[in-house]
Amino acid sequence: MKEDQNTKNQAQVTDSIEKIAKVLAKATLAYDFSYKEFMEYYKMHIVKECKKAKPRATVVEISARTGIDRRFVAPYIVAEEAQLKDSKVDLIFNDVKAICEKDENFLIPKIEDKESFDVICRRHANGSLTPKSIFIELFRQGKLRDHGEYYELMKPKHHANKLQTAAKGIKRTAKSIVSSVANEEWND
Repeated sequence: MKEDQNTKNQAQVTDSIEKIAKVLAKATLAYDFSYKEFMEYYKMHIVKECKKAKPRATVVEISARTGIDRRFVAPYIVAEEAQLKDSKVDLIFNDVKAICEKDENFLIPKIEDKESFDVICRRHANGSLTPKSIFIELFRQGKLRDHGEYYELMKPKHHANKLQTAAKGIKRTAKSIVSSVANEEWND
């Protein structure tokens, strides 16, 4: 009988975790933030919460409790902010932007140039992402558009509007999750 209750409770825990993950996945895609950004904050906060709950816990104990590699526990304990790394797409865009600023224009050749989009893509994402997939993502983000044999930087205003919408949306999502947890509203 007790085993049946344990199985039922484990199924409820798994279902709840799945629901949280689904909400966060939808928010990640809807509001254009990286899952890596979320994970870095998650790891930082789980370490801090573990240390707060058990102040005398060692780095190794926190590592065992959280599953986070012990080499990263101490930096998370003292961190004020998560240390975020740019994605490959961000690195490529930053290089494109720097080249355009250096050349004082808004165009970058697609191919056949030592500072072409294709060369930059190979430098940062050779074998893992194609230049076409990178362009499609930068176009979706409102940062580049196709201009014949060139890609053109788009005006930052479009991106600023998307960021404002994302900030409002993710704030609503966070409030909803916090409210649901506080009220234990897990039923559909």
